[in-house]
Amino acid sequence: MSSSSSSYDVIIVGAGVVGPSLAYALATKRSDRHAPLRIALLERSLAKPDRMVAELLQPGGVNSIKKLGLESCIADFDSAALQGFYVMRGEQGISVTFPDGHVGRAFEHGDFIMALRERARNAPNVDMIETTVTGLIEDERTHRVTGVRASRPGGQSESFSADLVILADGSLSKFRSAVLGQMQYEPVQKGYLAGVIVKDLKLPEPKYATMVVLKGAGPVVLYDLPNDEYRMLIELKDPPPADLKEHLVNEVVPQLPPVMRAPILAALETSRVRRVPHYYLPSTKQGQSSKAGAFLLGDSLNMRHPLTAGGMTVGLNDVVIIADLLSELPNFKNWDEISTVLQKWTHLRKPLASTINTMSMSWAGLFAAEGEAFEILQDGAFKYIGQGPEYSVPAMSLATGITASPSQLTRSSLAIAFYSIWVLFTHPKPGNKYAPRFYEYPWLMIKALNVMWTLGTVMGPVMWAEK
Repeated sequence: MSSSSSSYDVIIVGAGVVGPSLAYALATKRSDRHAPLRIALLERSLAKPDRMVAELLQPGGVNSIKKLGLESCIADFDSAALQGFYVMRGEQGISVTFPDGHVGRAFEHGDFIMALRERARNAPNVDMIETTVTGLIEDERTHRVTGVRASRPGGQSESFSADLVILADGSLSKFRSAVLGQMQYEPVQKGYLAGVIVKDLKLPEPKYATMVVLKGAGPVVLYDLPNDEYRMLIELKDPPPADLKEHLVNEVVPQLPPVMRAPILAALETSRVRRVPHYYLPSTKQGQSSKAGAFLLGDSLNMRHPLTAGGMTVGLNDVVIIADLLSELPNFKNWDEISTVLQKWTHLRKPLASTINTMSMSWAGLFAAEGEAFEILQDGAFKYIGQGPEYSVPAMSLATGITASPSQLTRSSLAIAFYSIWVLFTHPKPGNKYAPRFYEYPWLMIKALNVMWTLGTVMGPVMWAEK
């Protein structure tokens, strides 16, 4: 078995969404005052990926793509423009439009990845190499990471050296503990997501992604894809149902609008129903106590619930920030300078990452959970947002990455909780003609306290982890 070695300024491991984006950004945003970078982008398979997630790019992610100069990657192939969300609960539905003319984009995941890889491949001084990274190379004296060991598809072993190694190898990264050491948080599996492609579907509101809140089952999200196809995603609790198809046919489809049921049932008979686990992983600060010479990026560092489609938005925003910071350095030899950049990056990425992560985990928990307090919050949230743009736009701006503000998320969540309690006291219960009488208030006050406690138990741990 032969071996070879190559030397670069920076090695990026992983050519999913963030890897090619960062390679392109580092190659093109380089200051004229500094020498061009030699960049190696390593990926174990350069074949077109086939995934059912990372297909919906929220407006915040679209903005980051434009900042990186990669907007052609969503224009060179068919992608569906999305203007907002249509949210359904029972027989009621409300349209929530993205504010200020912002749009989201939905596309076939593999097409998007191949477009990003093509732009990175054509960027100056970028080598895209199909190889499987098997380990990190460290300096024996300083223990700084100086490169990676890898193996070609044919079995040829090779090594790559660089001043900086960036690991963007995804949710199942095998380098987390090597880089971060003693981790404060480990990836925690939170459930599963099932998905199927549906044809000939009519959504309640054209060009709006549809979210349906169900009873006894997780929420469902449906959105346009190119070629007159639609993606249906279903949240599954852990453990997932033994018979997935039976669960969808008997528990999910009957709760969907009648006009949707026939094409979805047909898809369940003829199309592949896929299931993937999803994880939550709060980010860990890097630079001071992490392994010198390397850092994590993307899902290898930070994961959240996929149902709100915030992962790509967070990852691309991270690329925008870190690329700008690194472009100001003359080279990547001085780890103290890199460490300072990573600390600044952690601070700058926090508002958007924390907002989207908290919202995805807490809102997914809110709409997927069962119990009286959750039903009160769901009913209140639906009525609150349904009051009009003045109430829906702030929440939509937070969820889609247009606004990055954990404090505004806290205020919005408390406003919804207090409104839910007001609805509890002033609106008739289902099946009743009249609002609760004053003698019911003591019992309702106990329910109100339970609502606030429930909101705290859902959001509190995530907010603490994302602080």
